Amino acid sequence: MPFTWTINPYRGCEFGCRYCYARYTHEFMGLNRWEDFEEKIYVKRDAARILVRELTPERLTGQSIALGTATDPYQPAERRYGVTRSLLAVMALARDLRLSVTTKSDLVTRDIDLLRRIAAQNSVQVNLTVTTLDRRLARILEFRAPT
Repeated sequence: MPFTWTINPYRGCEFGCRYCYARYTHEFMGLNRWEDFEEKIYVKRDAARILVRELTPERLTGQSIALGTATDPYQPAERRYGVTRSLLAVMALARDLRLSVTTKSDLVTRDIDLLRRIAAQNSVQVNLTVTTLDRRLARILEFRAPT
């Protein structure tokens, strides 16, 4: 789904996928070790408040938002901080929104209630990544991702 806006609730990703194209983004913060991307997670705690301020429900109307384009919105940090859930709660107030969520985590099922509320007035697409069915190869490529 093409999108107008992208939201990544976290910077860095604990899943540590070897092929991740977003690892280089930590270099902008002076973090150059390969492991920094998966070990130093930046939590965007105010993301929902900023979303409300910048993209009011009226401004969201007719917009396409992609959640999780650079890092997984349902990585382990989400269990503790709930930033993704708070963003979905804001989006549940919008009408005529097109939302795409990309994850490889089953934690997305926790938010089925909000995804249903959003889907009642909007278009929702949840993309689940399945890289390989070979468990050995999966542990090499995505060693911390859910199986």
